[in-house]
Amino acid sequence: MTTTPSRTSADTSTPVTGSGVGRVLLALSAVLGPLLFLAAFSVQPYETTDSTKEIVAAIAENESAVQFAQWAMALGLILLVLGTLAVGLLATARSPKLGLWGTAVLATGWLAIATTPNLDQVALGGLEKGVGQEALVAVTDGTYELAVNGIPTLYFVAAHVIGAILLGVALLRGRAIAPWAAWALILSMPVNVVGFVAGLLPVVLLSFALMAVGFGAAGLVILRRGTGWIRSS
Repeated sequence: MTTTPSRTSADTSTPVTGSGVGRVLLALSAVLGPLLFLAAFSVQPYETTDSTKEIVAAIAENESAVQFAQWAMALGLILLVLGTLAVGLLATARSPKLGLWGTAVLATGWLAIATTPNLDQVALGGLEKGVGQEALVAVTDGTYELAVNGIPTLYFVAAHVIGAILLGVALLRGRAIAPWAAWALILSMPVNVVGFVAGLLPVVLLSFALMAVGFGAAGLVILRRGTGWIRSS
């Protein structure tokens, strides 16, 4: 038995694929992943351009908010991987090459950043054990200077931009979702990088909102019709 894509646009003529529960779980993963990151960054007590010393000091003064943000990011990252695979299946069923490349690049980007230590968690753990802020700054800076952390981070930066663009273009070309929703996905992660580099938190929040729109539109198609992949003997 093999699995093959059904390369039709997302309309009522497309056969429904997958179980109802499966479609619900995939659709929820697609939209909740970026929304959880939006929620996490909305309570972040520091700017993305702050120094390590400023970040550690801000975390020490806002531990509850940072705890919430870390839980939201942890769950959000899991759902982003699942959501990316779900949206990727939808995109690949309609635009195989672009969809496959977009899925592979974006999903591995999420996995790459997951392999690196989280500054906020290191600071929270150190503060809980009574470690001084100066020591935490030194440990954090030293950790992030390691190539084993720097290389995956650089890959993530490139992959989450390129992957989102490829997936958005695949959805657009395959007419899987509305053009405006596909463009929201295409623009989302380039906007994310601009927000991070410029230290503009509202722009960062906008980027995750744009991804939620694109992934959410794809999730609605998945909820109603499935991913478009059918099983045949």
